[in-house]
Amino acid sequence: RLQQAAKFADISIGDKIIADSASGESNQSQPLAHFSPNKDCLVQDSTPIALNINANTTITLFTSGSTGDAKAIKKYWYQLANEVECLEQLFPQALSPQQLTSEQSSCILSTVTHKHIYGLLFKLIWPVFTDKQIICETIEYPEQIEQYSQNFTKLLLISSPSYLARTAQQFSAQTMTKIQRVFCSGGALSANVADEIFSKYQQTITEVYGSTETGGIAWRQQSKSVQWQLFPQHQVSLAKDDTLVLTSNFLAEGERYKTDDRVELNGRFFNLLGRVDRIIKLHEKRLSLDEMESQLISLENVNACHCFVLDTLQNKSALVAVIALKNNNALPSDLSEKKLLINSCKKALLSVFEPSLLPRKWRFVAQLPFNSQGKLVKTELVTLFNSSNKVHQYDLMSICLNE
Repeated sequence: RLQQAAKFADISIGDKIIADSASGESNQSQPLAHFSPNKDCLVQDSTPIALNINANTTITLFTSGSTGDAKAIKKYWYQLANEVECLEQLFPQALSPQQLTSEQSSCILSTVTHKHIYGLLFKLIWPVFTDKQIICETIEYPEQIEQYSQNFTKLLLISSPSYLARTAQQFSAQTMTKIQRVFCSGGALSANVADEIFSKYQQTITEVYGSTETGGIAWRQQSKSVQWQLFPQHQVSLAKDDTLVLTSNFLAEGERYKTDDRVELNGRFFNLLGRVDRIIKLHEKRLSLDEMESQLISLENVNACHCFVLDTLQNKSALVAVIALKNNNALPSDLSEKKLLINSCKKALLSVFEPSLLPRKWRFVAQLPFNSQGKLVKTELVTLFNSSNKVHQYDLMSICLNE
């Protein structure tokens, strides 16, 4: 299996494979990968060079930085190769000759870059190992997929929840019939979006749950089950705080990794209960931000939302909410319209939460600010509440339910 690494011997700078990766919260560049123990591979021109990859080659990946500063995570090549082998076993039809041949009639499209572990594995390493045709261009608009569907008879789409939520209504039925499978990772795909895509196109989305540290952990198809099914390579247990602890050949030998996600475990299946750091203490009471967001998303006109604690200049903290409305719902144009929206959100929350736990400030947007990795850009969320942001100057405290 590891000899397949030789397929990377023809990589050159013109192929745009080895590149810089944005660290998530900012636009600072980080190297995608450091190759060792021999030496870093620096490509000076477009002449193909051998990367000399072997089982003990280490690759340094950087996390998205969505929960803090980007962290450097060292991976051995054999860990990535083990995960590719697992993907091939789990989804043998996804890249098989019957689904996607190496001929000109089929290709793999991706709305995510190779600059994080999901894109690196699904867009680059797995297809290269299995001799499949990759479109290197990162897809940004549905029109690009429509165009490729004119040139290819079979497509595989690698995407993210934010992209699918934004474009679910924009594909033609003819294009969707050519998409053999859709993989989705990088965050939680809402049940509404999964149901919408299945109802309109009869397309089942295969979601993959994991992290840079662990690689893929589990998968699901919401049209069949909301529970996540563990990858067969993982052995798991629960910590005292109900977070998932796993060992796997995706990790370094002997390593046990404790995730930040609470789960309800049932054999080889589990339900995600939310991140530990998404449970906060507010006014001496415990509050699950994930539960609050779930309640808001259940509203008919809400497409997505994010609740978080905002630190103000007065050294005070306040719970705030950013609401992305569905496509056919116009953003509020004045204070009265916004007050009506806030009241409808408040009414939904009061059926579950005490009044003192409700958000103190609200913002309504066309879509949440996601980066190319499908991660929320928190600095942009904070900017929405900046008093100097003229777009939102009409958002007075009295309208923000600051009772």
